Amino acid sequence: MAEVPPPASAPPPAVSTLALVPSPTPPSGPLNYRERLAQFRILEEKRIELIEELLDKLEKTEARLAQTELDLNSEQNVRRTLQAEVHEAKTREEALAQKQAKRPFVLVLIDVDAEGFLFQDKYITRKAQGGEALADELLIRTREYLRPQFEDADSLDIIVRVYANLEGLAKYLVRQDKISNLGSLRAMSTSFSGRIASFDFVDVGVGKEGSSGRKIRENLAFYTANSHLRHVIVGCSPVDLPASLLSTIPLEKVTLIESLPLPSALTTLPLRVTKYSTLFPPPPTVKSPRSTGRSAPQLQLMQQEDDSGGQTWLVIQPDRSDRSDSRDSRNHRDSKRRGKSEDEASNISISIGPDNSVSVDSGHSRRIMR
Repeated sequence: MAEVPPPASAPPPAVSTLALVPSPTPPSGPLNYRERLAQFRILEEKRIELIEELLDKLEKTEARLAQTELDLNSEQNVRRTLQAEVHEAKTREEALAQKQAKRPFVLVLIDVDAEGFLFQDKYITRKAQGGEALADELLIRTREYLRPQFEDADSLDIIVRVYANLEGLAKYLVRQDKISNLGSLRAMSTSFSGRIASFDFVDVGVGKEGSSGRKIRENLAFYTANSHLRHVIVGCSPVDLPASLLSTIPLEKVTLIESLPLPSALTTLPLRVTKYSTLFPPPPTVKSPRSTGRSAPQLQLMQQEDDSGGQTWLVIQPDRSDRSDSRDSRNHRDSKRRGKSEDEASNISISIGPDNSVSVDSGHSRRIMR
């Protein structure tokens, strides 16, 4: 028979960790009163320290609370002040908007002394009737231009300021045989101003050159800052619109009247442009170069000896080679002595001699200047 192994031995019983901790030693004996008093004193000191620490924290917390209350009150006061200012600003804005809505206006500034802005002859030559017709036409064309831009264009006030040196302008018009004297021009300007209450034809007087342009610049700078201004229409020389002025005004409120072609310095800016073709004459057309055919003889430079043979002249005269190619200079002088044709007699020859004397031959007479 096989041997049966002996059974495994059982593990030892678990020992509790509490059993490993030594039990406190029992007091050696009861505490006397002094020892107990010493213990109470230690506890009392701890309690006092705790109370002092709590009191210190309480005082700091109360101080922060007081400061927070002050900050809160200050913020509340500031908020109330801001609310009051916002309310007041809104009130002023509404009042200003209502005020602007009552009397908005459009300003028209024209410098008659500038090139291209002299009114058409039908206005300046008809004295009082011309001034009244000019005012009516200017008002009609201005409202016509404003209607596509503003719904209330027909109710907008139109203020017009026309500036000119009447005396200088009258002298120019008299030389052009358009008016007889200064009185005719004054009658036109007076009737223009009297036709509509907000229209003025202002005489800047005989002063420094460019006085009208200076008036335009000053009015443009002043009125563009006016909250009632809806738009301004300007007719003046481009010289009177420097970059220093245009950079300070709202360009979206400005329209330029184009009489002559505007320079690129203005066309590149966000400015509106219009034309008053019924008020100002059209710009002069550029004439094409004349042909060099028979109808347009050219000048020729030649040397010519005097009849006596003593001097050589430098002659400037029309080129007649296409009319008489077979003629030489001597035959031409002979024909002048015999008598010229009507076509040749209408030409002028200028001769310069060696002693700087000048001879002007018009075909009918000859004059020598030394």
